[in-house]
Amino acid sequence: MEPPRRAPPLRLIEGGGAGTAQRVDLEPPLAIATVGTGLVLTTVWMARLPSWASELGAFQGLFAVAFVFFALALASARRAHATRHDALVLLVVALAARVALLPVKPTLSDDVYRYVWEGRVVAHGGNPYRQNPLDPALVSLRDREIHPRINHPELATIYPPLGLAGFALVSSISPTVWAMKLWIVLHDLVIVWVLLRWSRERGVGPWPALAYAWNPLVLIEYAGQGHNDPTALLGLVLALYWCERRPLASAVALALGSLVKLAPLIALPFLLVRWPNRARALALGVLVLGLGFFWGQTRGQDSGLLAYWHSWLNNELLFHYLALVTGDLARWIAITIVASVIGVALSRKLDPASGARLATRTAFLVSPVAHPWYLGWVLVYEPLGPSLPWLLLSATAILSYGVLVPPLEGGRFHLSLGWRWIEYGAPLMLWLCLRLRRWRFHEGT
Repeated sequence: MEPPRRAPPLRLIEGGGAGTAQRVDLEPPLAIATVGTGLVLTTVWMARLPSWASELGAFQGLFAVAFVFFALALASARRAHATRHDALVLLVVALAARVALLPVKPTLSDDVYRYVWEGRVVAHGGNPYRQNPLDPALVSLRDREIHPRINHPELATIYPPLGLAGFALVSSISPTVWAMKLWIVLHDLVIVWVLLRWSRERGVGPWPALAYAWNPLVLIEYAGQGHNDPTALLGLVLALYWCERRPLASAVALALGSLVKLAPLIALPFLLVRWPNRARALALGVLVLGLGFFWGQTRGQDSGLLAYWHSWLNNELLFHYLALVTGDLARWIAITIVASVIGVALSRKLDPASGARLATRTAFLVSPVAHPWYLGWVLVYEPLGPSLPWLLLSATAILSYGVLVPPLEGGRFHLSLGWRWIEYGAPLMLWLCLRLRRWRFHEGT
């Protein structure tokens, strides 16, 4: 009997140089585990800061250190050979880093307080679509911890019905920030597990999942600040993972994820062309009912959804120039750009994950609202083949909270256009350098 063969070295980074990767001296799991330990210790140090907002410089410095460990892990993974301990190392570090950040009190964003409040309202029979947090009928639910920290209290909820159902479930058990963050982190860990299985089934081993599982931006935005994106991201990832083998389950996952947050809908065109008719009918039926209810409920004068569409801006760059040129048409033009990219991807018959990835990247770049945690929707595709420019953007995006010194505007802070050019410009320059390097390499051969 022949001895078992080792898997070939992994090439993880888009745009990497040519040539064969060399073996590392340490056994790969040990080398990467050492770097992962550094990442976890950095998150522990982050969690010890009393307030990330008031100690912004210290927080951003630690974030940079965490990103160095993350980059070292990716570099080590490029040279790694598969062993039986790889998945365990990846999962233990992913879990430990998230657990370390669970106790952090959210100060860079107050979204999680809104989740707890709206869950409490639903659990007590109220309707967050018709009752904003200032409604006198809800005065008995107000407290000193949650209600004063709710953002935009004059607006009704922006979240689809299953998002509110999740908030209500958590609030009925424990109406606390800690419980809501735990709910979000559990979903995030399941995403890591699915990405791990997906990578191994693609024959590239578990290490590509590291690009999402250990990314410092993912860690601080979801485990640290408690943004609820993983509760919808999980539906998207399962829909793509199950697309071919379990199309009905894929359809249900996509529909349910889209009724938590709308973002998974960007993958719908690519999945529709792959699903059989039964799966198409199931997904479209659930979506029509759920989104029809959502649209009907969000038509009031204090609608958070309409306010988001008409006036909200944050951390935008390309959209800034679209608005300068086209004015009120800018949002419709941005949607047209995304729709055109989807059309081109469909015409090229890209697989659902690749097509959705391209469309999601485009949507982020042209969006009028580009919060750092929105990058999670881009980063979840990175295990398919991580891109250095997009990973760099997940580092520079932290500038959108301010540059070392806490902004006087607090939560109303809007990064200056010059700093936004640095935030987006550094990844753009890296992309151009990689393209030039690749062009020169092909010219030389």
